[in-house]
Amino acid sequence: MTFGELLALIADQQRRLSVLEVAFSSLSLCLDERASLLLVEKLRLEATRPEHDENKRQHFAALAEELAKRAG
Repeated sequence: MTFGELLALIADQQRRLSVLEVAFSSLSLCLDERASLLLVEKLRLEATRPEHDENKRQHFAALAEELAKRAG
């Protein structure tokens, strides 16, 4: 694999991740209040699990806070 091919693969993966983030955020808007709260609590729990590295825990926590803001 050439360096250019690797960069193209990384760019494609970034686009795919971006689409998934938008889709997940859109789906979360369809949840009722109870389901939204459960999702936020689950994400906050994941943010405390020691089997995740610190970076991943921070991402779980940030996502939980973003969804909590949207839920009100």
